[in-house]
Amino acid sequence: MSTLEALTKAQAWLAPWASGATNPQPNRLDLVIQSQDLFQAVRKLKDEQWGYLSAITGLDLGTHIDALEALYQFCSGSAVVTLRVPLPRSGGVVPSVHTLIPVADFFEREIMEMFGITVTGIENDMHLFLPDDWPDGVYPLLKDFDPQAARPVETNLEPPGGGMKGNRFIVPIGPQHPALKEPGHFEFTVEGEIVVHASMRLGYAHRGLEKAVEQRNWAQNLYLLERVCGICSHTHALAYSLGVEALAGVEAPPRAQAIRELVAGLERLHSHLLWLGVGAHEAGFDTLFMYSWRDRETVMDLLEQLTGNRVNYSANVLGGVKCDISYAQADAIRSGVDFLEERIRHYLDVVTTDSMFLQRTRGIGTMTLQQAEYLGALGPTARASGVLRDVRVEAPYGSYRQYPVSLVMDTAGDLEARFKVRLKELLISCNGIRAILDNLPESELTARVPRRIPAGEVVSRVEAPRGEVFYFIKSNGTDIPERIKVRTPSLCNWTSVLNQAIGRQLADIPLLIAGMDPCFSCNDRMVLVAQKNKKKQPEIWNWDQLRQYGIDFYNLRRTNR
Repeated sequence: MSTLEALTKAQAWLAPWASGATNPQPNRLDLVIQSQDLFQAVRKLKDEQWGYLSAITGLDLGTHIDALEALYQFCSGSAVVTLRVPLPRSGGVVPSVHTLIPVADFFEREIMEMFGITVTGIENDMHLFLPDDWPDGVYPLLKDFDPQAARPVETNLEPPGGGMKGNRFIVPIGPQHPALKEPGHFEFTVEGEIVVHASMRLGYAHRGLEKAVEQRNWAQNLYLLERVCGICSHTHALAYSLGVEALAGVEAPPRAQAIRELVAGLERLHSHLLWLGVGAHEAGFDTLFMYSWRDRETVMDLLEQLTGNRVNYSANVLGGVKCDISYAQADAIRSGVDFLEERIRHYLDVVTTDSMFLQRTRGIGTMTLQQAEYLGALGPTARASGVLRDVRVEAPYGSYRQYPVSLVMDTAGDLEARFKVRLKELLISCNGIRAILDNLPESELTARVPRRIPAGEVVSRVEAPRGEVFYFIKSNGTDIPERIKVRTPSLCNWTSVLNQAIGRQLADIPLLIAGMDPCFSCNDRMVLVAQKNKKKQPEIWNWDQLRQYGIDFYNLRRTNR
């Protein structure tokens, strides 16, 4: 089905509830839906199996308008349908749709605590990102948010802990735990060794990036947003750059687009090899862990040769890239990719033949095609269950039109399938990198992007190693963005992990979590609270104060050398 056909069908199905329609992008349809009609409209899209809910975005239209919007953004191939729900800035109410789409639970809880929108019928109204001592009635993503009002308040909530409930025992894990590489809190209720209920809490590393971007210009935000995730820094910079360039009516030159795809391929190699080591470690296979991380160093060395950085590569600029590829660098990349391909084929053989490893992966955490679609899984986690979902293939962007990639899938849906899909994706990435190097076009590296971006909205989607990264970018015509929404794939995939945990042995949980390749930092994107003097009340720093602190800190280090 073409994009136009998909949008036409969606518009016809939703016509009974839509009070207005626009096409802000060629591949996008926006429909105004009143709050009382939202559930019916979402159910219609669900019944017709039109795409998946990619994000729910809160939007403050400003104190002068005294209005909010909740944007329910659905994707199908390259088509995007947005249900725009108008709401008052205070007292806005929407019905929960998590009974139709389970992943909506996390999205709904986010707009509740960030915008003060009431969601009726929600299963869990506890904080997801903000701390428990965050004051009531203070919503950080509203335009009139006052950091001084965000001082911690007294709370009677008990710290997370376990305990007995009849024949059931609650096992708490995190947020500080030797088995966790990043901070998150899980509670698993078990009967004997079998998990009967699972829940989690995020936000322990929340950095408020969506608020911070509203105080920086378009160029500065590129530096900030590529730090959403250290492993997927290029992906986030690319999603942001493509969105801003679309708003500006600018297209990066062909050579820049090719280099962007090449760096994305190297980033995928790095990410999947890192994940392979973590997964092997959780399975007790530390030899595989050490070998895969040794080979990961090869990728990081190549990225350093190309961009100057092993992490946060900073290859992108608005309008293109800042680094070219020399003949010597191209030869080094080819040699590195040849070496890695040999190693990856060996690892693929190991994970599909080693009897000990297969005992921990084959038939464990199985998720069917229907379950994966229902739970909103993304990336290799979804493709291991047979879901045809990859933005590079469904909605090609940049040079993926000139250098297409093959879709890697499996149908078993278990942990073994997730290992196989990711390792086969690495082989595809190796071939893609060679194709780019052999056919690198000649052109400039950048196109000029204006300092002030024309007013408008854009949805930008990029396939990260873990799945679809979703950006919603709104410009008001100035040099500072009005709103940037970031939805990472981990936020969607957590729902599938919690579902898979039910009925499994507690000992399988660490590997189930590792199997989706979670990233906590990319979920946790409030305000910095610094206590200069323990006898004084905490002091809330604004961004200018924080910047000055950084300048003074490094000046002091330089002086003391």
